[in-house]
Amino acid sequence: MLRPAHEDLKLLLTTRKTPKPHGALLFSCNGRGTRLFDTPHHDASIAAELMGEVPLAGFFAAGEIGPVGGQNFIHAHTASFALFSPEN
Repeated sequence: MLRPAHEDLKLLLTTRKTPKPHGALLFSCNGRGTRLFDTPHHDASIAAELMGEVPLAGFFAAGEIGPVGGQNFIHAHTASFALFSPEN
């Protein structure tokens, strides 16, 4: 398993400043599956562990769009989440 990728995903999901989402979409690089981690469904399993029973859907992609410093970029070997939370 690539420990930095595992730890980074856990850190980002545990330090978010939003309420528990009502649902989530996960867009994971096709290189993140068992090519990168020892077990299948790594990213979805970590999301379920840290967010609880939240409906989750998504797909593997070859280039994920996500923000860096307030701008969107196309990334590789990443997992991008869209979290849907209730309005305050």
